[in-house]
Amino acid sequence: MNSSFVRILLLLLALLMPLEAWGQVQSRYVTLRYGNKLILHDFNDELVLSRKLRYHLKNKNIVTVKDEVTAKLDVIIEKAEVVLAMFPDDLHITIVLLASRKDVAAMYKSKYGKRANHISYYSLREKTIYISVDDTRLRVIAHEIGHAIVDQYFKVRPPYNIHELMAQFTEKHISD
Repeated sequence: MNSSFVRILLLLLALLMPLEAWGQVQSRYVTLRYGNKLILHDFNDELVLSRKLRYHLKNKNIVTVKDEVTAKLDVIIEKAEVVLAMFPDDLHITIVLLASRKDVAAMYKSKYGKRANHISYYSLREKTIYISVDDTRLRVIAHEIGHAIVDQYFKVRPPYNIHELMAQFTEKHISD
């Protein structure tokens, strides 16, 4: 069998598993889904905040890796809202951690039937960010969060080019 077919099949099986089989943690803004604790730990290690953003973690009650990851994501989201000057009501984003860009590509292909070499993407339909843990960086997650905020802020979705410009603006200014 073709190795990419096997990868897609395994990914689909993982997604069809009951939610209890996936690790999941929730915060104020995020539902974070991950395949196993190693992926969660790797994501936490790769998600390095700037000094200014780390300052906002000081008052958070962080005991576990789950606490740290969700606190980081909430801080990034709050900063992204400020950067964009957009504060959607009831903002909530699902983030799915996938091990590699190949897994992100397989997920994209399974959902849209198209090949893509993304390290992450935001699904407008699902209000979900899919991200490669291997390629996680602050600017990458900020870009996708920018898409999510813009999507949930406007009642009528702006054109794709405007959406992309706003996400790029978020990515560029997340550490300011």
